[in-house]
Amino acid sequence: MARRASAEAGGWPARRAIRSLRPSFLFESRPEDEGLVNLRDNENPFAGPHRRYPDNMNRQLVRLYADALDVVEGDGTGSAVNTRPPGAWRWGPETILLTRGAGDALDLLFRTFFEPVADAVALTPPSFALFDELAVVHGIERLRVPLAGIAHDRLDVAALAGSGAAGVIVCDPGNPVGTSLRPGEVERLLAAFDGLVVVDEAYAEYTRRPSHRHLVPRHPNLVVVRSMSKALGLAALRLGAVLAHPGIVSALRRARLPFALPTPVITEAAAALADPAGLRHGIDLFVEERDRLAAGLRRCPGVEQVRSAAGFVTVRTKRPASEVAARLRAAGLATVPDPMGWHGHLRISVGEPVHNDRLLAALTESGSPHQ
Repeated sequence: MARRASAEAGGWPARRAIRSLRPSFLFESRPEDEGLVNLRDNENPFAGPHRRYPDNMNRQLVRLYADALDVVEGDGTGSAVNTRPPGAWRWGPETILLTRGAGDALDLLFRTFFEPVADAVALTPPSFALFDELAVVHGIERLRVPLAGIAHDRLDVAALAGSGAAGVIVCDPGNPVGTSLRPGEVERLLAAFDGLVVVDEAYAEYTRRPSHRHLVPRHPNLVVVRSMSKALGLAALRLGAVLAHPGIVSALRRARLPFALPTPVITEAAAALADPAGLRHGIDLFVEERDRLAAGLRRCPGVEQVRSAAGFVTVRTKRPASEVAARLRAAGLATVPDPMGWHGHLRISVGEPVHNDRLLAALTESGSPHQ
């Protein structure tokens, strides 16, 4: 593999075209921030309150997000994470890039680091379908190395390392499998594989264990993708994040469109992130209700292999999942049968208690889907 990750070089090298790109709008600050009159941005000074372009670096929002992560993440005991990066490492605008949702982050990674036609990525099905879709859109070959273990919680590290792929993309916790990788799986992959390793952690806050972001300072080829749509409850704002070495973040900035986050989104997100304890409380309530729902599902006839480590519950059904979902829909409940093409399973979002009770009743009453 011609490209090599290096902490000294700031991370994993981008595609040749991205490395040579000199964006016209890579502004790190507004002129006003430097005490200058802004005659640069072609804004209409006679217009209304939204006449100014948003902050291009999102420095304040990044800092609020970094501080909030230490509160909302779990460490396996239900307390806030106290892991701190080593040495001079800092979580800030150089190591965190905020994006328009986690999907935008994944798209940027494909555009920036994988050469169309020439590169391949290794995927670990059952996994997030967007990985496949982005690979197709960007002309990247897909190599499939299925998850191992009865609970789909193991990586086939030998097969991934020997795949010849330029990168590996894994989902932890897994969507649609609903389980987390066993501790140490990502570290084993990083020890054996010298390509780019991307870990999609859209549901990480629900697991109450340290994020893989704490491995980033020691592994310049590791990228962690996060979402604010799930546990943080900011889905309408469409915010995600990439956490990686400075060289990776810098390359992504060159590849993305300027002024990516609208000012109203920045304002609303800052207000939410300023109360990380409140966000943590909402996560705790969700986890409590998710676990109650999972326990109820385990008692339902026709339901088996209940998996509930993420922001939903996935079950295997004795009858075809499409039939179960159709009968639940007739009862006014929308679920996802055969999620991401994973046949024989049903993915169930966690609703309000009254709606979860309706679901459980529908699965247990006479003439219900399990009959």
